[in-house]
Amino acid sequence: MTTPIYPAKQHLLKTAKNLGVDSGVIFVRGGDTIIHPDSDTEYEFHQDSNFYYLSGVREPAFAAALDIASGKAILFVNHVDADEAVWIGVPASLDEYRNTYGFDQAAYTYDIANVIGALGASKIYALPHHNLEQLGAKMLGAVPIDTEKLVTAVHEARVFKDAHEIDVMRKANKISADAHVQLMRKARVGMNESELRGQFVGQVLGKGCNYEAYGSIVARGRNAAILHYTKNSMQMDSADDMVLIDAGGTFKCYASDITRTWPLGSRFTAECRQIYEIVLDMQKTVIDACVPHRQWEDMHILANRVAAQGLLKLGILKGDIDSIMENYVTGYFMPHGIGHLIGIDTHDVGGYPKGTERINAPGLRNLRCRREMLPQMAFTVEPGLYFIDEVIAEAKAKPDVAKHIDFDVVAKYRSVGGVRIEDNIVITETGNDNLTVCPKEVADLEAIRSEAYSS
Repeated sequence: MTTPIYPAKQHLLKTAKNLGVDSGVIFVRGGDTIIHPDSDTEYEFHQDSNFYYLSGVREPAFAAALDIASGKAILFVNHVDADEAVWIGVPASLDEYRNTYGFDQAAYTYDIANVIGALGASKIYALPHHNLEQLGAKMLGAVPIDTEKLVTAVHEARVFKDAHEIDVMRKANKISADAHVQLMRKARVGMNESELRGQFVGQVLGKGCNYEAYGSIVARGRNAAILHYTKNSMQMDSADDMVLIDAGGTFKCYASDITRTWPLGSRFTAECRQIYEIVLDMQKTVIDACVPHRQWEDMHILANRVAAQGLLKLGILKGDIDSIMENYVTGYFMPHGIGHLIGIDTHDVGGYPKGTERINAPGLRNLRCRREMLPQMAFTVEPGLYFIDEVIAEAKAKPDVAKHIDFDVVAKYRSVGGVRIEDNIVITETGNDNLTVCPKEVADLEAIRSEAYSS
């Protein structure tokens, strides 16, 4: 018997345990191929994330089920007839699919109603965004369908990564980190942002990634002050600029999310280096503090305190640090959260459990997660500092904030644009495991950039 390539049944059973019921059937559908309007060209297919977690299948038009009482896992395979096989190839057999993904039974999707009907389910648990027509009108009219509980159960299951998931995420990080280093080695003054983005995509796809985990950001100079800059089309003409690259590949449907900021020339300018070193200190301090049972929002607050200390030394901020923290002054220089859960999705599910509210304060309101850190959770740690004209103007208009900012000194650093440094970590029993091995020390970055111009 073939060893399954993915722990689908374990994920189904884990989700069923989160439901807290002894009987019923979990039924989930995969995504379908989508056609561009008024054409016969397909959009690139990305599998439904919850379905992938529960099945391991990346192909379209599949489904899966779990009989909760018996623990029997069933995979429903999209049937490909001879005419379609001419275009997409001959598919594997039902037994091959069953063995590959570790299911107890496999059937074709046209048999869904019969197979699930034979289980005699007292209730069917489904996801709210899934089409249930394949269950058949008879079953839909006779068996209660719960489309509320399953989404919470599967999201909570996805929050805690097993050994298979961590191994895949480590590989995604290795491929993506290597691609980042290649960009550091190849970038030159006079290139276009688009060239670096193209090289990154080629690198990660060439090493086995399925696709970009998200729209890559290649931002030179002032473009780095746009948090989700994706135009990636500007010339890189100044050796005094930095380049912020936020890019990651998805490997076997698990994302990586890495950001590095480095000089376009061979060395950082004085101002760029000063801001960069504060952000690096923020990240190192937070990663060291990421241990079980601490609150994620406290990591954000910690990063902001480190930022305040650094910005006070530069004269960008002034006054008492406690007053600076109480007025969320650093939130005007880091308007995003310290990071987020990561997994199948870049911004992975489960960040705000039911009943958890957002904190309405600068920076904190954009935090994508408010949870206690526990072993097997995976997070990004991505502090940044930015000089965003609109946000600085907002700070200037608020007396309690403005009194702590020297706007003349801020103007001196405007050309920096922004700095962000981002790694992916997994919380362990005693601390954390950093999956991202990629240069970020000033000396290492300058050595690579100097080599780029000497080769």
